[in-house]
Amino acid sequence: MFCVESALLTNVGCVSPDPKWELSAHMHACWEFIYFLQGSGRVDVPQATLRPQQYHLVVYPPGLPHAEMSNPVDPEETIFLAVEVQGNQPPGAHLLLPDRHGEIGWLCRHILDEFIASGLTPLAQAYTHAFLHLVERSWTSGIPVQHDAIDFIVKYMHSNYANDISLDNLANAACISKTHLAHCFRDRLGTSPLRYLQHIRIEIAKRLLATSTMPVNEIATQVGFSDPLYFSRVMKAATGQSPKAFRQTTNCTKQSISCTIESIHHQTPKEV
Repeated sequence: MFCVESALLTNVGCVSPDPKWELSAHMHACWEFIYFLQGSGRVDVPQATLRPQQYHLVVYPPGLPHAEMSNPVDPEETIFLAVEVQGNQPPGAHLLLPDRHGEIGWLCRHILDEFIASGLTPLAQAYTHAFLHLVERSWTSGIPVQHDAIDFIVKYMHSNYANDISLDNLANAACISKTHLAHCFRDRLGTSPLRYLQHIRIEIAKRLLATSTMPVNEIATQVGFSDPLYFSRVMKAATGQSPKAFRQTTNCTKQSISCTIESIHHQTPKEV
């Protein structure tokens, strides 16, 4: 574990979202910590691939080779800390940690703000010591981030449903084969990746039909259907109604509920 009292923050910075951002394999003489404010990325370390996302912390011990790449469709925004501190991670400790309560992110932001305002001040060092204690607590809690390609793919689809997505795209994004992806996805969620994607699109289309006056053709495009006729067929198969019929039914139901509430509101209470 760390000798926190002697720890020294040596550098702080941030990486702004950039779809093309990447760093080839390199290493550091000190500890480096990368906190994901938003977006996602990929980290290659010896014998493992990590897929950090928002509110994750990546830990690089001194001398560990690592290559980094931002997700081009969900670019990462990160804060990085370089810290000179004696100690080692516990045996088998994970290099990707969750920020379950937001404390790690709070400290990272305050370290960065203090550094920008006044440099490597005693306050920045005090924040760093607290940060290291939280890293140690995460290690001893035994609850690491699960390095799961299926979780990554689900998040990818929810973020990119409007785009033209194929099974090849999903497999490439997760860096696994199409066969392995399809098998693992069905085991986890009981359906295929593309059927799950279609479900996402239909649910969002239903919400847009119920809450907006947007033309059906525009809704089809917004949720990832390039062919409005195909969108109508899929919508009818999923709901039993065409998009226009679904909108009319929803509006009638809302009007009926509204009239009922208004009627109740204006009823004169009976005298006792």
